Amino acid sequence: MMLNRMKAGSIRWQIAASAIAPVIAVALLLILTQPLTLYEPESLSYARGTAVKIEMVTEQVRAAGTPEQLAALFAIVSKSGLPVEEVSTAELQPDASLSIPRTDARQLVRSNLPDAILTSFRAATSSGKLLDVLVVATGDGRALAFAPPSPPPEPWITEKQISLTLKLLVVLLPVLLVSLYAASTITAPLLRFAEAARTLKPDEGPDRPFDENGAAEIQTLAKSLNDMRTRVRGMIEDRTRMLRAISHDLRTPLTRLSLRAERSNQPELKASFLADIAILSDMIDDTLIYLSKEMGADKILNADLPSLLETVCADFNDLGYEVEYIGPERLAYHCKPRWLARAVTNLVENSTKFAQRATVTLSLTESKSVRISVTDDGPGLPADLRTRVLEPFFKVDTARTSSDRTGFGLGLSIVDDIVRAHGGHIELMNASPHGLIVHIDLPAEESLSVASLPWPKSSASRATA
Repeated sequence: MMLNRMKAGSIRWQIAASAIAPVIAVALLLILTQPLTLYEPESLSYARGTAVKIEMVTEQVRAAGTPEQLAALFAIVSKSGLPVEEVSTAELQPDASLSIPRTDARQLVRSNLPDAILTSFRAATSSGKLLDVLVVATGDGRALAFAPPSPPPEPWITEKQISLTLKLLVVLLPVLLVSLYAASTITAPLLRFAEAARTLKPDEGPDRPFDENGAAEIQTLAKSLNDMRTRVRGMIEDRTRMLRAISHDLRTPLTRLSLRAERSNQPELKASFLADIAILSDMIDDTLIYLSKEMGADKILNADLPSLLETVCADFNDLGYEVEYIGPERLAYHCKPRWLARAVTNLVENSTKFAQRATVTLSLTESKSVRISVTDDGPGLPADLRTRVLEPFFKVDTARTSSDRTGFGLGLSIVDDIVRAHGGHIELMNASPHGLIVHIDLPAEESLSVASLPWPKSSASRATA
């Protein structure tokens, strides 16, 4: 409960708590782990333990009353891992021929015995039963020879390393926990917001897509974004209703003008009127298509792209334009056929305005993406205008000369919107020696494959065949 209340609190206080909590945690852990440093591992107290055992044995030897008790004591001590034998006090005399290194077990034990105890080193006892012994005086005119076992092997980690490791854990563990908390409580909601905003469509999806949970600031941000989403959707609905009304109000007088022009007895005036009416109608259609964004209502279908492109080319050929299709005979692709046909139609129509002939090509790239190319033999476009022509209401009729047609400059903008809605992109480049090439690259599909039929040279040659 307390954790949930903390998560719902202000990020400002959460950050402050995240900064203070590690300091408190480090202090507490240092206090709790301090006793651990007072104890030594058993392997490091070998010499001290052996020295204590020798002192106890010497005391018990002094207290032994009979030889039988003394023999029993020696037997018990020897079985415990510390062989012992009673020797003469003459063996307490130092042997100058021996050189005992500091790391020798006898040296380690001797350094932990009281200074008052007389000791010496011998290579062996006089009986020869024990080797490398430490002779210790009992204090009652006797001496004992001990053969300390070899010290245990050095540990794989030293006491200093253990202490350093504990301190590192004390510092790193709180930092790790705080980082995980910050990632899950503070940054995770922001990342979810970013992902939701990236995939959000203004007129699709839930009305309140942002989760209104978490810290106080996160809740405020989510509520503001959801409210904004609601206002945007309302604006889109209002715009759609307005566009429908405008479409009806504009088309009605255009229809009346067209009927009156048809009744005209002057052929030249009639043709001029009808041409202007057609231009106005096309401009209205382009504007309504660009503003309405009705493409999202269409369903994605498995369409045959060659048939779709051939139909577009045939429509222009029927109007007297020279438009040719080159590509496979069959290629199924999931798309919105009506809108993809509209995009290609706009490109071909743009070509017929400025060129004598156009070619529509369908192919697959090396990455298996679908490429639709529209090539013409017109004047082309300057490099600095190939991106700007995709902007709405931008016209370059002066660059590609045309005096008989006009518009709002929405044709290529509509194409760009349609292509991006399909997950693809559009690219414009000049042809050699002159002309313009427009590539539409659509994302590949896993099951996409071109039929193994021979590729015809063109739609014209196929018709001839």
